[in-house]
Amino acid sequence: IQAAQEETRRAMTRAEERNQAKRFLSKAREYLDTAQDCLDLDRTTASAGNSIHVGICAKDAIMTIRKGQTNKGRDHSSAVKELGRALAKHPEGASAERALRELITAKSDVEYGTELVTLTRAEPLLRRASSLVALAERMVQLEH
Repeated sequence: IQAAQEETRRAMTRAEERNQAKRFLSKAREYLDTAQDCLDLDRTTASAGNSIHVGICAKDAIMTIRKGQTNKGRDHSSAVKELGRALAKHPEGASAERALRELITAKSDVEYGTELVTLTRAEPLLRRASSLVALAERMVQLEH
């Protein structure tokens, strides 16, 4: 009986993790839609800022589905390392880590700097963010 109870607890925990990953993914998609809308309206700084949030939410979805949790610290550079470790053996791990690193590296200038973001800077950030959402979608979908 105890083994069956433990298995049920693990299944419930795994279901909770899947649901949490789906919620992170929903947030990432919402930010992604907003980033694209902003880019379409020539609001490149807002697009870039939203793209950064996309990357962070997509990372949270990936970490939750892979490891059951995600770190939520203020040091966003640690998020890049966390993702890199979690996806070290994944075929898309290196590109996902690079994408998140580029987004996190842009965070200070985009969100706290005085200059507006140009289209030539905003577009690649949106592409990086989109690639992370696509990866998160595939990983969450595989867990069904």
